[in-house]
Amino acid sequence: MADNDFVRSSCYAAAANAAKAAGAELSDRDLAAAFRQATEEKARLKDAGVTDNVADRMKVIADQAAERTRIAAALQKKRTALNILARDRLEQTLDAFKKAGLSPRDSLLAVMEGSQQGIAGARDSVHARRLGYEARYVGAMMSEIQKDRPHLVNVLADQRLSDDVFREMGELREGGKPGVTGNDDAKYLAGVFAKHVEASRTDLNRLGASIGKLDGWAGAQVHDDMKMMRAGKEAWIDQVSPLLDLSRTFPDAVTGKEVSDILSDIYDTIITGVPNKATAKEKGQRVNPANLAKSLGKTRVLHFKDAESAIAYRDAFGYGNSIYGIMAHQRRAASMAAQMDMFGPNPEVMFNSLVESERRKIRNDPGLSPEDKVKAIQKLNADAGPLRSAFDVMSGAISRPGNVNAAKISNDIRAVQSMAKLGGAVLTAMPTDVVGAAQAAMFRGSGFWKGMVDQVGGIMKGRPKAEQAEISYLFGEGFDSLIGDVLSHGLANDGPVGKMSKLTEKFFKWNGLNWWTDVGRSVVGRTVAAEMGMRANTSFKDLPANYSHVLGLHGIGERQWEALRQATRREVNGNAYITPDAIRALPDAAVEPLVADRLAGAKTPERRAEIIEQAKNDLELHALRFVADETNYAIVETDAASRRVSTLGTRPGTFAGEAARFVMQFKGFPIAFSQRILGRALFGGRGATKYERIMNNAPHLGALIGGLTVAGYMAMTMKDLAKGYWPPRDPMDPKVITAALTQGGALGIYGDFLFGEANRFGSGALETFSGPFIGTLSDIVNVPLKARTALEKGERPKMAGDVLNLALQNTPFINLAYARPALDVLFLNSLRNWASPGYTNRMQRNRIKDYGQRSLLPSTL
Repeated sequence: MADNDFVRSSCYAAAANAAKAAGAELSDRDLAAAFRQATEEKARLKDAGVTDNVADRMKVIADQAAERTRIAAALQKKRTALNILARDRLEQTLDAFKKAGLSPRDSLLAVMEGSQQGIAGARDSVHARRLGYEARYVGAMMSEIQKDRPHLVNVLADQRLSDDVFREMGELREGGKPGVTGNDDAKYLAGVFAKHVEASRTDLNRLGASIGKLDGWAGAQVHDDMKMMRAGKEAWIDQVSPLLDLSRTFPDAVTGKEVSDILSDIYDTIITGVPNKATAKEKGQRVNPANLAKSLGKTRVLHFKDAESAIAYRDAFGYGNSIYGIMAHQRRAASMAAQMDMFGPNPEVMFNSLVESERRKIRNDPGLSPEDKVKAIQKLNADAGPLRSAFDVMSGAISRPGNVNAAKISNDIRAVQSMAKLGGAVLTAMPTDVVGAAQAAMFRGSGFWKGMVDQVGGIMKGRPKAEQAEISYLFGEGFDSLIGDVLSHGLANDGPVGKMSKLTEKFFKWNGLNWWTDVGRSVVGRTVAAEMGMRANTSFKDLPANYSHVLGLHGIGERQWEALRQATRREVNGNAYITPDAIRALPDAAVEPLVADRLAGAKTPERRAEIIEQAKNDLELHALRFVADETNYAIVETDAASRRVSTLGTRPGTFAGEAARFVMQFKGFPIAFSQRILGRALFGGRGATKYERIMNNAPHLGALIGGLTVAGYMAMTMKDLAKGYWPPRDPMDPKVITAALTQGGALGIYGDFLFGEANRFGSGALETFSGPFIGTLSDIVNVPLKARTALEKGERPKMAGDVLNLALQNTPFINLAYARPALDVLFLNSLRNWASPGYTNRMQRNRIKDYGQRSLLPSTL
């Protein structure tokens, strides 16, 4: 039936009346579209041989289609308005960055990643906003648990508790029975998780998404394609079908064959990553950028009958822990919220539009020569190069594997290399991070030595407890290892979960790096928050110049500061903190100046209240991302910019992607250190021009290099002592000074190559530049080559020593700082002496000759 025929039909009046009853007037085109869907459904039912209640089915379908059309129209209006606001804000930001001396490309990168230049708003990036949203969604959740039931914080990995929480969350629905497990802790956690998941859903919908509330939802399933492939498609379908609520999962399926066909398509999509239907790109059609807001409103695919069915599926064909699944969901929500908050409901369209706009501005700039125009325009490429890589990091596309199996295998190989070579990483991190915290404090105007004393004092108290833990968690710090994340300075696992995950997590727990990172970040987070509370008695114009400058970098100006000052401060152990909950509790009058222009246009009390509430939320996020980003300047970890560089903009599971990840393994920290610490020390100071900023920041650079040299010497001394060597090396020896500068991180991986034959992991230039795995392959190849060379010279090959060294350098766990000396004394030195007679004596003589050190430990037992 043509659209005009439909308008004249009796169905038209029914559909129009249904839409009107729903509260909307739909156009003839919208109603006709709904009717066409109903007509197509009628034909499908006929083909399936279904003849009962067809008219009633069609009426229901037409009503549902009309309602969806009405909602879609309203959402489109909302998203259009949000896009206009985002575009205006971004244009102003880019113009301000360009006036301050950044190029158009660097301005766009600053919006996504942040910039080290001392320019107002340069740290207010998508990356920083994600950190703020993570603190809101995950940190607030952890803080509530710490406050109400602190004993649960350390048992979140318990599988029985996790399963009970999953069951309890499934009962949080109409007709559900909370408490069904009899586990009061699980019932409590289910309520906390559901409340905070709802908060993230509400935020995303405010930013333009359309995510329906699904009562009883307990987290998304994570499919293990390897388990699925081992079972086979038919077995997977046979096992999953009885577990599903078929009416919710496949509301349009009529026959069992249709259900089986749909599940077959789902299986193929999960295994291959390729959708079952030909894409527009495959058909040669124009491909529009994905609408992030729309994608967040898509219905979940598989709905299980109950919690037991979902757990059974996870055990058979998935992996993970339901509590960690909630944490992962909240972190993904934080990423989505940050993108939409900055770029609007459709970030990719906005990004492409901004790039094209900047290209046109360059083209029409009369002050540029044709040659300069060409160079500048070539740098603004939305399809390749730094801008595309930055966007892919921001959107998460950089982590989506091209081939899942290849990505998993490669990720596991790199995990083995990490566990074989980072056993003593915490000894390097300890003094370096303390200096980093002191440097960050100095930059904020609190002083280098005060920052160092505060950091050491806080670390000596260990993991935060009681109210201190609540404060740390509220700001999103101090709990990463508790919820199963493996965080380290040298390792960035951005690939899919592999079989090595649990082993890697245990390694970084046993080598102390997880503990050190959690404690260090919690101390810095509380220190930054306490500084804000301490300075809240001072008006913005009277703040120390350095502190107001740093606030400005994060987008906190005079109006925001004056509002923050009015929050009630929380006193803990002599420190006053402005906490996120106190910001949300601000009186309306405190935030009205921030949104005076919007309030002037508010026509109803409800709209006015909505604007004020949003102003409080925005102010809270300002504080959260300020603390989070400043913490990352003290305890450096890979961030958006360093991930872009270290992955070279490639995806895992591709040849280029895996090659890049192998080459760049362990280089994430040096890159992040160079960009964040050295970059801010050079360019982050006050001043209208880059030259002024460098000159004003010169004292910071000197303090940084001096501090890191001392830190490097301390790290070397601790490592020597762990191996049993004493006394310390001569601190006045130029070689020792150079090695200390390198060890402390001031020169990082570059200094390892430039100033020494072996890097801090014990390998040479090849491994430094090509990555540890390539270096290992080179060593494997060299063993028989060296043996062949010896035979050609008429000498006896010494393969035993080479093979032994190769094994010792690539065996996980045996290089833990506290385990290796004992292993050496117990049997490894005996093996070395067997493979190369006199080995330990030669090593001791060389140690005395080079460093004047003797071993405190016996060579063998």
